[in-house]
Amino acid sequence: MSIRNVRALDLLKLAGSVAALIVVVAAFMWISRSCDGESESDLDKYFLRDAATVEALGLPVYWLGREFTVDGLVFRGPEVAKFGAEVEGGGIHMDYLASVDGGNTGMELTIYSRDAWGLVEDSMMNPGLPGVTRRAVTVGGREGELLFLPLDTRPLNVLRLVLDFGDVVVVAVARAGGAVYPGGPDYSPFINNPDLLPQVMEDLRPYPQ
Repeated sequence: MSIRNVRALDLLKLAGSVAALIVVVAAFMWISRSCDGESESDLDKYFLRDAATVEALGLPVYWLGREFTVDGLVFRGPEVAKFGAEVEGGGIHMDYLASVDGGNTGMELTIYSRDAWGLVEDSMMNPGLPGVTRRAVTVGGREGELLFLPLDTRPLNVLRLVLDFGDVVVVAVARAGGAVYPGGPDYSPFINNPDLLPQVMEDLRPYPQ
């Protein structure tokens, strides 16, 4: 075999090795992305729709990932309604739900643009209900306000956490789900222990992190 043929054969072997290496690296990257949960294929399509709309406005979307655990309950999401979940003025509303006996309990998360917040700020911060109390909290080094809204015989019917990020305002809401038995604990762990809401929101981060 001539030297030229030997060199050609070596080059072919080298090219084959490089191609194989590229395939292995690509497969590794795909597996790593899948394990890290970076694929959007399993996310709610209406969340992706509304998140893209907010990002097109040049605003960030904050979320809590695909799931989190509170008091033994696994909350999964984010879920967005096909219709009726629009935030007037710009923003996104999403839900995280956990299964309980007889149904589910949830936590709502809404991102408001400054224009959108201007439309609802007064009603959010001043509900006009008797017995409303509030408490200053710190979440991720950021000052926020936790509002406790009673209703009739319920000492706590709605729990609302408001955080101002400057370009957007983030509001997390937990609602009472009815006592499991008269005088017993609520379906919502946040209603049973309001301190859990600020704790969960410590993991709030920009999408898609």
